[in-house]
Amino acid sequence: MVAILAATWDEIKHFKSIIPKTEEGKWEELEYIRGNVHGKPVVIVQTGVGIRKARKGASFIIQKFKPELIISAGHGGALNPDLRVGDLVIGNWVLSLKKNERRELTTCIPDSESGPKKGGILTENRFIHDPMEKRRLFDITGALCVDMETWGVAEAAMQSGTPVLSVRSISDESAEIIPDMGYIYDSSGKLDKNKALKYFVSRPYHILPFIRFRYINSKKSVDSLNRFLLGLIQYL
Repeated sequence: MVAILAATWDEIKHFKSIIPKTEEGKWEELEYIRGNVHGKPVVIVQTGVGIRKARKGASFIIQKFKPELIISAGHGGALNPDLRVGDLVIGNWVLSLKKNERRELTTCIPDSESGPKKGGILTENRFIHDPMEKRRLFDITGALCVDMETWGVAEAAMQSGTPVLSVRSISDESAEIIPDMGYIYDSSGKLDKNKALKYFVSRPYHILPFIRFRYINSKKSVDSLNRFLLGLIQYL
């Protein structure tokens, strides 16, 4: 069995829409759907946003389903200035600056010039939205992109020895100005309307970047990620 873990259903919504459901379940805030894709058993999971929820969710799924492979999938913010919205990154390793530790990840797909870029992923427990901070993090880590979940998944999987493949679809470029999504969205990935109103009243110059991110960048990122995941399951 392959387990695909995402912070929110929105990130894997196309995959979710086509999976024939054989089982659905919920544990705390986590939700999962089990089924078969291309004749292979798959469980897809919404863990919630952040390292702690990703770690708890991965631990639960490992104990319940004992998957042969975990795929940590979702959006990623570009640190490398060469990456564009919709580009895919496969993590060779994941880094936690807080713990000053790096863990190796599996990259069980062949290299391709036109395929995903392979390199490091930085996991932070906050949304990195400032271009200057992205530049600084790229300079000190060399990671291609930043996310909020891969480290938590890798920590949980280390205890059982379950291999983890992390694939991130770029949702915002390194020099792109975007709002602080970590403030205006809650931990389940839903827009907090009260916080959003307060945020945009004080920062009206972020309204257009938000519209671009939500309705253009996110769509392109999600489409790219879901196409890749469907092909990857067939390949595996």
